[in-house]
Amino acid sequence: VQSTNGATIKEIHRTMQLERLKEVVKEVQKHENIHEHLDLIAGLPFEDYDTFAKSFDEIYELRPNQLQLGFLKVLKGSYMYEHAKEYEIEYHSRPPYEVLKTKWLPYEDVLKIRQVEEMLEVYYNSGQFCCTMAALEQEFASPFCMYECLAAYYDEKNAFAVSHSRIGRYEILYDFIVKTCKERSEQYMEMLTLDMYLRDNVKKRPEFLRESGVSSDEAAAFYKKEEKERTYLKAYEGYDRRQMRKMTHLERIDGKTVLFDYKNRDPLTGNAAIYYLSE
Repeated sequence: VQSTNGATIKEIHRTMQLERLKEVVKEVQKHENIHEHLDLIAGLPFEDYDTFAKSFDEIYELRPNQLQLGFLKVLKGSYMYEHAKEYEIEYHSRPPYEVLKTKWLPYEDVLKIRQVEEMLEVYYNSGQFCCTMAALEQEFASPFCMYECLAAYYDEKNAFAVSHSRIGRYEILYDFIVKTCKERSEQYMEMLTLDMYLRDNVKKRPEFLRESGVSSDEAAAFYKKEEKERTYLKAYEGYDRRQMRKMTHLERIDGKTVLFDYKNRDPLTGNAAIYYLSE
């Protein structure tokens, strides 16, 4: 995609029918059998911080499996290289020759977009926070604004300078949620729980999470019954109740008992199949 800004597209001699692009993307998504990436490029001519944010929001709305933010590379002999002086482009002198600033995008804004890109990679492209982020964006003026604010929070906490575990990422996000919308932090805790167990049968829970809500006796009774009836775990033929218990997870979320099945995953997202158990 690179940009949805008409002046930018024209200047880089591309032809793009944006509405047609959106139609095709949605058509591809209907079949749920292709992992879809869409990309944007920061540092193109006539693209400032605000128009880049608009491009971001427009493409984010399409919900690709991954939205990749790249930065202009000024390669020798390219159109951008030939017009670097005209566009006031400054770029790294060594490969990959990435943009540092342009006439429209000062260095400070390039750095801010880089921080947004890191937050997007962690909290969207990883696919590990899909339920939480879809809800959280409603708290902000736009998706770009959400990632911008999250990046500012990371910067404030000096969290960009530290390598974080997946659990650590959950804890930072929850702290950000408490700061942003404390009155709804309980609901977000439920969403974070769902997101976490959709991917993995996590043994060490983040400190902010309460216990699973399913007692050992309740779990034992469920797996004993499931061993006989195979109501939910039909793909576990040959496994006994103890093995099934190790390979799945039970959690009470929003007052409902949820079974996470890690043997049966969505081929596009990698998320476990989930079943809401009848009482």
